[in-house]
Amino acid sequence: MKPFLHEAALATSAFIAGLVPSALGAAVSLAYEPGLTWRQRFVQLSVGVCVSYFVGGAIHSITAWSAFVLQAIQFVTGMIAYKATPRVTHALIDRVAEIPAALIDRFLPSRKDR
Repeated sequence: MKPFLHEAALATSAFIAGLVPSALGAAVSLAYEPGLTWRQRFVQLSVGVCVSYFVGGAIHSITAWSAFVLQAIQFVTGMIAYKATPRVTHALIDRVAEIPAALIDRFLPSRKDR
């Protein structure tokens, strides 16, 4: 039982340590947003942590940067994630909406060509 508890404690501490830079960045961004309700603060913190955690993981998988650089990236991403997420979402939705028309233009002949 002791090895299991030790492994669980190590895994939990590693997970929390991975979230700390993201959470700190999101918390700093809360300081610059006066007048938010507790719900808005929770959402901003959650979005900042989630986005920056996964961005940090993606960057780590494609680069060989040190842990310090990745933590700095996660911190900055946590700060800007809440403000940047709606713009990125709208841009992605616009691009995805264009895909069917692009596929039709690419693979089906237009009426003018017939």
